[in-house]
Amino acid sequence: MSPPSDNSKRRLFRLLRRGSRTSPTNGRSAIEESALWAAHQRAATAVRDSGEAAQRIASHVAKQRGTVDALADRARAVSARAQDLSTSFGRIVDSFARLELVALNAGLEGARMGEGASQALGLVSDEVRAQSTRGSEASRELSTTLAEIGSELLQVNASLDRTREAAAEVAQEAARVSGASADAERALVDIGDRLRKATGSDPETARAIAEATDHARALVAALGTLSGKVPQTLVVSALRPVLEPLARMLDGEDDEPG
Repeated sequence: MSPPSDNSKRRLFRLLRRGSRTSPTNGRSAIEESALWAAHQRAATAVRDSGEAAQRIASHVAKQRGTVDALADRARAVSARAQDLSTSFGRIVDSFARLELVALNAGLEGARMGEGASQALGLVSDEVRAQSTRGSEASRELSTTLAEIGSELLQVNASLDRTREAAAEVAQEAARVSGASADAERALVDIGDRLRKATGSDPETARAIAEATDHARALVAALGTLSGKVPQTLVVSALRPVLEPLARMLDGEDDEPG
């Protein structure tokens, strides 16, 4: 197998040097082009992730709003029930007061009767009055407690309403972020299309060119180190499996000024 011609070798070295400096298509550094595409992909990934996160937040907030709505409805129902019970205990207090008044009147009537009947009726009247007083006090305490519970439940309901409003605002903000992320993602897609047209490459190609550039730079540096230290025939023999395919690939390329 014959070694590659001097012209082919010169073309090869010129291509390696040029690849280590600039992209052969538009003069832009291959490394810079690869970095540009990498930045574009990172931006696209970040925008997509932020949009998905905003959608998850909106979904979570929507579920929480449903829970808050159910709690608010329950709090309103319990508050209304407590108010009703407080009103009912108020009526019980009135009933005990009337019963106490009846017992007092019975005792007064018994005092006008004979001594034996008066004593028995007085004992019953006193007991009824005592029990009515205790029942009235207990009912009054329960009525007050229920009224306080109802008031506190109204405050809880107001807090839940504020929480619901805050959740609605968060959901709106999440929706705006999601919409902005979608717009940014479309803009990045458009930028990617324009980059393809401007550079004539794509992310995979740019990355491959950057890697090939690094290898070319390393090869040029290695050949420079070997120059004058190792016989040329030995270098050519060692590199022939690589140089011959590259030389054949470069056969159609015009020579450039040395």
